Amino acid sequence: MKKSLLYFAISSLCFFTAGVFATESDDNNDADNQVTNTISMQGFTGVFNTPNTSVVNYGDFNFSYSDNFYDQGNLKNTKNGFESATDLKFGIGLLPGLEVVGRLGTQTWNCNHYFEKNCGFRDLSGSLKYQIPFIPKDWFELAIGGQDVGGSVVKSEAYYGVASKTFNFDELGNVRVNIGYSTSDNALNYMNGGFGSVEYQPLELMQVAAEYDANAVNVGVKFFAPKKWLPAGWRVSAGAQLYSSESEHNEKSNWFSVDLNIPLGTTKPRPSSQAIANRAIKLASEPKNKTQESKPSSPIEPQLVVSDKSPIALADKKLSNNTHVRSTGINHNNKVNLKSIEKFAKYVTDYGFESVSIGLNQSENGLIVEFENNLYNRNEDDAINVMARLISQKLPINTELNLLNYGLVVKTVNIEFTESSELDIKLKETNSSANYLLNLLPGNNDKWLVNNASSAYFTPRITLAPATSTLVGTEYGAFDYQVIASVNPQMSIWPGAVIDIRYMSNTLLASDDFDDNEFIKNRFSIIKGIDRRLLHQTFALPLNVFTQFSFGRIYGNADGLLNETRYVTDNGNHRFSLLLGDFEDKKIGRRPQVSHQPKLAKYRFRYRPLNWDMEVTAGEYWKGDKGFTLKSSHWFGNAQINVQYKRTKFDEIDGGEEEDFFAIGFSIPLNFGKSMNAKYGFQIKGIEQWNYSVQTSLTDKNTGNSIKTGFGIEPALYHNLNQAYFNRDRF
Repeated sequence: MKKSLLYFAISSLCFFTAGVFATESDDNNDADNQVTNTISMQGFTGVFNTPNTSVVNYGDFNFSYSDNFYDQGNLKNTKNGFESATDLKFGIGLLPGLEVVGRLGTQTWNCNHYFEKNCGFRDLSGSLKYQIPFIPKDWFELAIGGQDVGGSVVKSEAYYGVASKTFNFDELGNVRVNIGYSTSDNALNYMNGGFGSVEYQPLELMQVAAEYDANAVNVGVKFFAPKKWLPAGWRVSAGAQLYSSESEHNEKSNWFSVDLNIPLGTTKPRPSSQAIANRAIKLASEPKNKTQESKPSSPIEPQLVVSDKSPIALADKKLSNNTHVRSTGINHNNKVNLKSIEKFAKYVTDYGFESVSIGLNQSENGLIVEFENNLYNRNEDDAINVMARLISQKLPINTELNLLNYGLVVKTVNIEFTESSELDIKLKETNSSANYLLNLLPGNNDKWLVNNASSAYFTPRITLAPATSTLVGTEYGAFDYQVIASVNPQMSIWPGAVIDIRYMSNTLLASDDFDDNEFIKNRFSIIKGIDRRLLHQTFALPLNVFTQFSFGRIYGNADGLLNETRYVTDNGNHRFSLLLGDFEDKKIGRRPQVSHQPKLAKYRFRYRPLNWDMEVTAGEYWKGDKGFTLKSSHWFGNAQINVQYKRTKFDEIDGGEEEDFFAIGFSIPLNFGKSMNAKYGFQIKGIEQWNYSVQTSLTDKNTGNSIKTGFGIEPALYHNLNQAYFNRDRF
């Protein structure tokens, strides 16, 4: 069965995590284009069965359902056409002008093609469309694309180019005309030749369309939910094809579809941590009536606007309501002295920041503040934002602010007040106070006035998350799954040292194949028990080099050592990494022992204007196969979409032939905006980076496509340098 280019995400998970994502849409496509766009029934943005030039908005996720699927047949079998099926489409605006759409069409969900009859077809495919830039929109729009590209068994492959032009008729509505040419290999000539369509939208909530798909004429309507009913940037619509001139081969003429569009998060360039701190200082120094006024937009404002629900506002509200903190709060009219510094340390540790140290920066005639954040785990820039704001409000003096992770400094920002600041009068006082404080240091040997207040060491932190094993669009079933609970206790014991254990629970939910089918259960199920027990030791070396050694057991039965070393340029645009390991499986029964010696080199380049990371990995993988991986990662707020291509081979498997794989996945935080305070001596939280991906083998046409596993596996730990120390590789 076909397993081609796959673009898959789970719509139910999208609803569950809608609160994780920002609701900002950066491409106001619906406003600029007066004819509203939807995913067609055939896996691309379009009418019913033909494309137009529009694409899924950059940074949007689109889910579409229709009750039909086109089976193109072949020259010897002309009876195929549009058949009743469950047809699910999952689209993403991956880059400006580029949409990718994954499609799962099936006539049965649980029917096993190997053992049962009359299962019908089941097809997994992917489509691409790119809107050509640089053409003035008052001329026309142009796009090229491919439907059902790649793979062994092809159901609806087509390649096309299309041009569109929109006409505005004022009160009468708007009309878009689409003309294109496509090529395909099917018996009915669907999308094989010239095609065209007309979309007429007399009202914001209604659209009428007619198309010629190179084989038949189709006519129908679409309806749209009022925008005021939906969150900002969302779109919900329903469509119905009411007539088709093709009556001989299509099962029927009337088909139904629904379409849901959700913005994943901001697509604006991510500001640096220093820019975030600077903005926090500016907001803190302005009178309240000014911060409440609307201001012109700036490149860093989208993530730094202070609202009633922002981390800063919530921090201020909680601290102002805390009578204990209020009684020991900082008076802005006071000079900076030892007592005020101790009060500030109490102020921020009561709120929940840990390992707070405050001392004198003698060379800069100011302060050094170090702290560890275990509160704002979705994005640690939120913690920098909060702390910079509080320093500006409560302790206004030039400060070097250091963020710690597991006792190591991972990010430094400078909080500076200029003469133009409204706090200038207070700063003149605090500068003289700094000289006074020098005399408080015992022998001038210890720079810390407050040292490691509310230590983060020896505090158990338990991360709870779902763990899944899934198979999509196989002969065994349309969607086979196993869901369990992952319980991951960790504890920091000294700088860079972490104890890390993970326990996998009993199966909570599973499809029938995971319960009953020996092949699926034995080969793909997650085993109950402790699958990871490790001691990590990380060292911060000169020249932006970090290295981590991990000792212990991973994957349930592999004991050994893994080293990850990372170097990043000062601007963060280039990262070089090396991953080396030496593990050996423990002997179970008569199973032979297996050694694992991965050796992988990585290079990552960051294109900041599009929050786009491109990474190449090469070397020897976990199971001994050798090859390379190309990875493209796209950030939308706190959500990350990953696309991978792998080419690897085993010397003694499949005749030493290289195998190609394609995968798509996403990475999101499954936790609250602010995690539990550890004041009770422990912390329970959600996972900061939950990953889900689907991989498929790319095979030549008509060569079959069996399930292949074990290729291109990286010994990736959850507690790795990028995730644990560098804000999911965003620092």
